[in-house]
Amino acid sequence: MSEQSQLRHVKLDTSLKSFSKLWNMFMQTKDRIEKNDKVVAKWRNFPPEIIYTLGGTPYDLLLHEGLATTTTRDVKSIGYAIEAGLSADSCPWNLTAAAGILPRKNSAPINMFLAAAGQCDISAKSWQIMSRNTGKPLYSMEIPAFHARSEKRSISFIEGELLSLFERLGRRLGRQYSESRLRNEIKRGNRIRSLLLDLTALLSHRRSVMTSLEYFLTNVTAGDYLQDPDHLASSLTEIKNEVEARSKEGESPHGILDDPIRIYYLGMAPQDLRLWNIIDSSGGSLVGCDTYLSLFSRLIPESGAILREFARWIWMMPHHMPSIDRAKALIQFVKQQKPDAIIIGNVIGCRNLSSSDRIVKETLREELGIPITSIEFGSSDEDVPLLEPQIRAFVEMCR
Repeated sequence: MSEQSQLRHVKLDTSLKSFSKLWNMFMQTKDRIEKNDKVVAKWRNFPPEIIYTLGGTPYDLLLHEGLATTTTRDVKSIGYAIEAGLSADSCPWNLTAAAGILPRKNSAPINMFLAAAGQCDISAKSWQIMSRNTGKPLYSMEIPAFHARSEKRSISFIEGELLSLFERLGRRLGRQYSESRLRNEIKRGNRIRSLLLDLTALLSHRRSVMTSLEYFLTNVTAGDYLQDPDHLASSLTEIKNEVEARSKEGESPHGILDDPIRIYYLGMAPQDLRLWNIIDSSGGSLVGCDTYLSLFSRLIPESGAILREFARWIWMMPHHMPSIDRAKALIQFVKQQKPDAIIIGNVIGCRNLSSSDRIVKETLREELGIPITSIEFGSSDEDVPLLEPQIRAFVEMCR
């Protein structure tokens, strides 16, 4: 695996031969946007179809700038972000993303920033700071709070927000919105979603067929489709075929212990990818992860009034929901994966996660009756290794 030398302390599954193409594609993402003149930096769970429809290139800013700690390259100092106005106690994803952009404010390969509902106030502030300091415009879209009785009004409102956003972005990108373009991009996105759903379904079987790290990394490709939906679909298809063959032959990947504890992960992920290795080495196996679930939890209907279907799909994303509704919505996805236990990840500095942790935990425990634990991490390289005793003890308790 040619890019593996760029990792620090992270073990990839070299026995999954088809994963090399996806991993190399992932590592080259930042280089590709340097050569593009229509790059739209987006929040991680903002649908990339909106940007593709207008001929732009989506860039999952938090993912690609925030995972700097996994490589041998020097981690950019968060001092830039703090000097610009972000608190040192802010979510590390926001700090490192801002720190990756602000030092290059005159040469950052970002043409505009795109925010949306689902962001906390700290996230919104970090995007405002990046926009202000780079001189690049910030566009946003308002999503009404989820409430089943307000469905008709909410979807009509989101339709209006989408049309307004298409008009504003279109002027900047030099392309007009059309339903046919949106429908085409939704079809391309649905192909990615279908493959991610298929891979997730394979993890619902009792025998482990994919390591935790590889499953997590396939999930995060939903953020921006790595700037090439068709090429990504081809890579994911190869991975799916290889994993299916493993399943039929009764093989388990290297690094997974016999009869592992099946773990479903909820919440924000750490920037340090070693967490997923630790789950496996502790006797666990990841069978589900909601970090990017909103983008592939269900397909978008491709027929009928496409803008209305798209608006309804956005409105029903779990991360738009209040804590109790989100927990109830997630139950169906958790049940499908048949986990033995749940880990909830909390990022230091994220007030949204910490305030909802108790509600989500109580709702899931009451409904599912399986062990649940919470872990907390920040931006330090030592945070995740220090969690290993807790994760190992939790896994042992679940046996």
